[in-house]
Amino acid sequence: MDKSLREFIVLVFEAYLMRKNEHRLYQRDSLIPEQIIAMYYQANKNPQFRILYNNFKRQYLYNESRIDETISDEEREGLDRVYDYIKEYDFNKQNFDIFIEAMKIHILLFSACPYPEFGGSLRDSTAILKNEIIDVPTADEAKKYFQSFIGMKLPEVDFSQPASIFTYINACIYITTELIRNQPFTDGNKRTFRSLLNLMFKQHNLPPVYVKTKEREEYKDALMKAIKRRDYISLNQFYYYKICDSIYDLDISEELKKEEKVLVKKGSSN
Repeated sequence: MDKSLREFIVLVFEAYLMRKNEHRLYQRDSLIPEQIIAMYYQANKNPQFRILYNNFKRQYLYNESRIDETISDEEREGLDRVYDYIKEYDFNKQNFDIFIEAMKIHILLFSACPYPEFGGSLRDSTAILKNEIIDVPTADEAKKYFQSFIGMKLPEVDFSQPASIFTYINACIYITTELIRNQPFTDGNKRTFRSLLNLMFKQHNLPPVYVKTKEREEYKDALMKAIKRRDYISLNQFYYYKICDSIYDLDISEELKKEEKVLVKKGSSN
């Protein structure tokens, strides 16, 4: 990325961080995350987040286990395997399919458990969303909805047209949230479809995201607005900010650290 452009993006990030520190992150009138994402991808169309995936995975597993407090050590091991799978996934060599990849993720999620055959099994009984009053579709309805994604194509992305980036992001958020609402699996739906969202993001070089423990309530509130009222504004905005977090943490801040090290070396050699 051109250094002067990156410096400008860093300045915009400072405004973003200020809003974050002042707890004004998810206001509907904020265009800061959209501006950052659009500028970043116009300047850097093929970012390589894969190198830094291990650090991301450690942070993801730490926070994910605190968002879903009931998961076991075996399921944490399964999540570790899920993100190894996502890290190595090559869209140029593999035929991506929403239904098939969700099934693979669910199988990996429970692969370290005493009964690994639980992974990939669809529910055949009623389901509830924990601590929420909401009508969850029947098992048959959930299966049909889930299977409707077999062979479904996601929107194309043209990074020269910022609107297409957000069309893609919104489509990914919508699909995975509606799958959470339908609860096709007996257990592990949220973890499975949050992981699927990151795999879908990877298809177009969008960075992986995770929900920090301190953001749990904002995330759940936004998720429930989307599930109960089909109001996706807050959830989309939440994820725009998470993408910005990852762009900064996985790329820009790393580049700044490298530059600081170079300056320190030059200073010590003078």
